[in-house]
Amino acid sequence: MQNLVIIGGGFAGFWSAMSAARQARELGKSGELKIILISKDEYHAIRPRFYESDLASMRVPIKNYLAPLGIDLIVGEVSGVDTQNRRISITNRADEIRYDALILAAGSRLRTKGIPGIELAFNVDTFVDASKLDQHLNKLADARFATLASRSFVVVGGGFTGLEAITSLPQRVRALAPEVTGFRFFLVERAREIAPNYSPDGRRYIVEQLGKAEIQILPGEEVTSIAAGKIVLKSGKSLETDTVIWTTGLEASPLTASFDGERDELGRLCVDSHLRLPACSNVFIAGDVARVLADQHNHALMSCQHAMPQGKFAGHNAVNQMFGEQLLAYSQPRYNTCLDLGPENALLTTGWERNVKMSGVDAKSLKNQIVTQWIYPKEDVESNLKMSTPEVLMQ
Repeated sequence: MQNLVIIGGGFAGFWSAMSAARQARELGKSGELKIILISKDEYHAIRPRFYESDLASMRVPIKNYLAPLGIDLIVGEVSGVDTQNRRISITNRADEIRYDALILAAGSRLRTKGIPGIELAFNVDTFVDASKLDQHLNKLADARFATLASRSFVVVGGGFTGLEAITSLPQRVRALAPEVTGFRFFLVERAREIAPNYSPDGRRYIVEQLGKAEIQILPGEEVTSIAAGKIVLKSGKSLETDTVIWTTGLEASPLTASFDGERDELGRLCVDSHLRLPACSNVFIAGDVARVLADQHNHALMSCQHAMPQGKFAGHNAVNQMFGEQLLAYSQPRYNTCLDLGPENALLTTGWERNVKMSGVDAKSLKNQIVTQWIYPKEDVESNLKMSTPEVLMQ
């Protein structure tokens, strides 16, 4: 019996497990392979939705999908990987987990700098963090948003998450206290323009929608410190606020330090086209910990859009390598984004230039479909297995 161990229960890890189980079945090797998934908790989290207010449906019990397929779930924090002896250490667990092949899909974490008072900021990086923000907003509402600081909200970082967070806030806080007025919303962005990765038309649309929502944009600014009731910017300007939401980007899981190999500026391990780590041929890397070309020119991003297909390729390839079958080269030449911009608005773009394809209520309808249906696993296990087949697309 061989062991395939997957570290991480996010999008890449979950779909690695589904794909591995499917491929083992197709090869007639299910009885010769034990698949083990190690996750920090018992849930598959729908992380792209953590900026929303209703968190109840944003975690699904991962065991419900693994157990029917005979996949073992180990809940614990991986503390290290010994690639030479093929052993995995888990915090508060005496025994080590042995592997014959390993898929690292440990994801990413919020990137923070040494900002004084950063511990006072909120974020939407994890379910726990999103819950803390939700509790905080409800506490402010209980006090009827009595002060200027309590009615002022600052999102730091104008990337994808920051834009979705700031545009969701006006409706969210006003719904908590409809009779209260005088709310202020700020978006702090280090770059000199908002949404620099979008096409000119896309940038104009985003800025226009921020203006309509009465969100004040502070481009070319950086945070120097955060204190109770106040945030200070590099320009010397300060804002009274009880709510700072930090969304300045992600970095790869620190578990990448357990592996030899080249890394990029985000800490992601560079892999070959099969998602295999060059320094360890029995280790595959998928999701936010992998630096890999999605097409001939562009590297995949830290997003579920890329993590899900990578998981499908990693699970497939890991099983095939274990049983001497041919590997598939990962590619994902189609790139689209659907950016949430408030209760009745979104922006759909196509290509790496992020050219506008759809906007307004039609794009919002598509966004709702993506985040409530497309990125969730199906209740039927066999449907998930079918969906886990890697899609080989032409460049």
